[in-house]
Amino acid sequence: MADNNNQENRSLPLFELPFRERVREGWKNFLKDEAELRRLIDERAGGEEIGEQLEILLCPVFTEVYAEVGLHEGKYDLILNLEGDWSRLFPLVYFKRRAPKEVLKNWNILVGRQARDEKSGSFQLRIEEDLVSEEDFQVWTVWTGKEAEVSVFCEKLLPLLPERESNAYWIVYTMLDYAMGELTEMKYISELKLLQAPKEQNALPLSELLPHFMEQLSLTREELFDAERYCQMYTGYQMKPDEEAEDGLRRDVYVGSCGFLPLLNEFWRGESRMMDTFHRDGIAAGYFCYPLYGFQGEDRSAQILDFRDEMADKIEETAGADSFSFIGGASGICYGYLDFIAWDLKAVLDAAVSVFGESGIDWAMFHSFRQDADGITLFEK
Repeated sequence: MADNNNQENRSLPLFELPFRERVREGWKNFLKDEAELRRLIDERAGGEEIGEQLEILLCPVFTEVYAEVGLHEGKYDLILNLEGDWSRLFPLVYFKRRAPKEVLKNWNILVGRQARDEKSGSFQLRIEEDLVSEEDFQVWTVWTGKEAEVSVFCEKLLPLLPERESNAYWIVYTMLDYAMGELTEMKYISELKLLQAPKEQNALPLSELLPHFMEQLSLTREELFDAERYCQMYTGYQMKPDEEAEDGLRRDVYVGSCGFLPLLNEFWRGESRMMDTFHRDGIAAGYFCYPLYGFQGEDRSAQILDFRDEMADKIEETAGADSFSFIGGASGICYGYLDFIAWDLKAVLDAAVSVFGESGIDWAMFHSFRQDADGITLFEK
């Protein structure tokens, strides 16, 4: 697709090479050349050389990807990092799910920078002529529900403040990732403060941060590092509806749930960074909109939810689980909404035309998660 940002492609992004096909071809490419990457790891090659090989292997799939490699208990690790960006989660998990068995003989595919274990020893980062290690950090946490405000003091970072504060924060976030795992850090730290002096209260060392979060959240290490679990975490929401809205832009919504809240929030703000990123990799995300006037009776709400679930199941069955991922939905005064990510939009829309057409409703529309896109009518009686 030559131009992702013209009106037609914003509204109906039918990619010549959808993400589903990019992943298929990408794993074939990886399998063909991964032996060279293993050789570089075995020979302890430099980071630049390994990085170049990773780019050769992964860039046919992702326009931009952050990856690390390792060797753990006789198998090689390919670690796909989010770099603090939740929009990377679903595509990386999709990519991991479709790793061929031949790849998995030699490789562990991991999503999110991993916490170092005791066998790995202490970890360090270079600051100009100095090294900073986990022993240099003191940490304090203040919990509100399932989230923690984290304060960090590291004397070696003080020379970076305030002129190079962003560099200092990058170092802190990276050290936190290696201490507790990137997914844990992103999900459960609500705010990070870099202190210029230590607090009077007793501090936690970085080495105790992961056990501390495990205890506070009543979760195991495996649960905290399970990227699939984060894809299944839904957030319910309520809104004050605009009872006059009839444009299909969700202004009539009063209740919903979402497994990808950052994307929905970006849509409400009229922004499109995540969608632009998706489109560059052949991914579409949007929702189906359909009328609710046919649902009546005391159990109307249950009927609406059952219908949405039925439509999602049938679309996934028809298009294939490798084309469609359900991420939530909403109910409005006038319309129902079914939210999804399409790894192959054409397959999903073809399935939706068939499924909705046989459902008994009068019409259905597709709308991309962009305010600057037009709705696309799938069928109308």
